[in-house]
Amino acid sequence: MITEQIRKSYPQMSAVERKIADVILEDAMAVTNMTIAHLAAKAAVSEGSVVNFATRLGLQGFSTLKIGLARESEAFVDFSFGSVSAKDSPRLALQKIAGNAVDAFQRTSRTLDEECLRLAATQLITARRIDIYGAGDSALMARDADLHFMRIGLPAHAVTDYLSFQVAAAQLDEHCVALAISHSGQTSEIVDAMETARQHCAQTICVTSYGDSALARLCSTALVTVSREAELHEEASAARLTHLLVLDSLCAYISARQGSEAVERMDWVNAQLSRRRYPR
Repeated sequence: MITEQIRKSYPQMSAVERKIADVILEDAMAVTNMTIAHLAAKAAVSEGSVVNFATRLGLQGFSTLKIGLARESEAFVDFSFGSVSAKDSPRLALQKIAGNAVDAFQRTSRTLDEECLRLAATQLITARRIDIYGAGDSALMARDADLHFMRIGLPAHAVTDYLSFQVAAAQLDEHCVALAISHSGQTSEIVDAMETARQHCAQTICVTSYGDSALARLCSTALVTVSREAELHEEASAARLTHLLVLDSLCAYISARQGSEAVERMDWVNAQLSRRRYPR
């Protein structure tokens, strides 16, 4: 058993490893519902240390560690992902995920600070250049926002390569905007890039699920979404969809403010795209 293995190895562990072990031994089932970022934050260690800890136990990674801990519990039969359990039918799984998304949309629309949205829109409209940073799942959203913003005439482009984050951020100035998308708000490369952008006097905006994250504290405008997954520190679809909701809302609001100019630009874009589609 993993917990028994941790107890036996505890005397030989380093100080960092003991911090991780303490969190697991205190409540192993709670760890099965944590992301690697949440466990690392709770133990006050790096995400790499968590991966190394799992490897030292002979496991393939953090996911294997979580599954192993779940199997050791009597509650394994109720193991769930995004509120979906192993007993659920495919239709019920779909309904649960849809319900989570609807709830997250409604809660985010009620609680997101309107002044922050208005300020973010103004900063995007007046920017000479907009860099949109995203890694992992958030890289897909950065590319999506890039396309939507370009279609309404904003000088945006996605930066999704880890090695390019710092290089891109260093090119910004006070007339530019750095927009970061991160569920956890703790991804070191994203946070470091935004710090560089801020040092070069760029406006900094973030879309994240955690208002107390390093990214939210760093940025001048933080757009914090709300979802059940974020409250439980899970990675799930509803949390990602709320980020898309915020970005699409900004795009729609900016388009409405541009008026006829936006309509003309969208008509031109649609005309170009229609030439590349087969007729129905």
